[in-house]
Amino acid sequence: MSTEKTRSAYHHGDARNALLKAAGALLEHSGAAGLSLRSIAERAGLSRQAPYNHFADKAALLADLIVDGFARLHDAMSVAEREGTTPFERLELAGLAYIAFAQSSPALFRLMFASELVDPASHPQIRAGHVSALAIVSGILESMAEADDAADLTLAAWSLVHGYATLCIETGLEGPDRREARAALFARVIAAAANR
Repeated sequence: MSTEKTRSAYHHGDARNALLKAAGALLEHSGAAGLSLRSIAERAGLSRQAPYNHFADKAALLADLIVDGFARLHDAMSVAEREGTTPFERLELAGLAYIAFAQSSPALFRLMFASELVDPASHPQIRAGHVSALAIVSGILESMAEADDAADLTLAAWSLVHGYATLCIETGLEGPDRREARAALFARVIAAAANR
């Protein structure tokens, strides 16, 4: 009997992860609006009922994708900024990681900052993801500027990289080959403002 329970729990864990993995792949292929629980189940090789065993609805599944996206973004920015030896380098590398994440997963990036399909107010863990990623930038800027200016500079830095990443995704402004130069430019702009 305990073996059956173990197998059942293992199967359920696999099904949930398989559904999320399938949803992530389909998201990049057809966008969030084009996703259906049925297509996700088919992609995962599971029954049409399987998604409903793990998620209340499509919005709940998308919310989990968003939370995972913010965790991945936070990790990428954390790893990148730790490679910098000065606050300026840390800011540049964190910005580069942000832009690279957006360009490598554009549909997920769009979903993470949209509210049409998932209401962030209904999912506190999404808000926590925003705060966690923003805290990396805030921590860097607190070492570069007066405390009174750090919050404003954090907003400016976030707006620069987010706006640029969005323009690249939505309008094809520039390709990935320009992201290093742009991350350096944005870091110089923020550093200059911090030192004024």
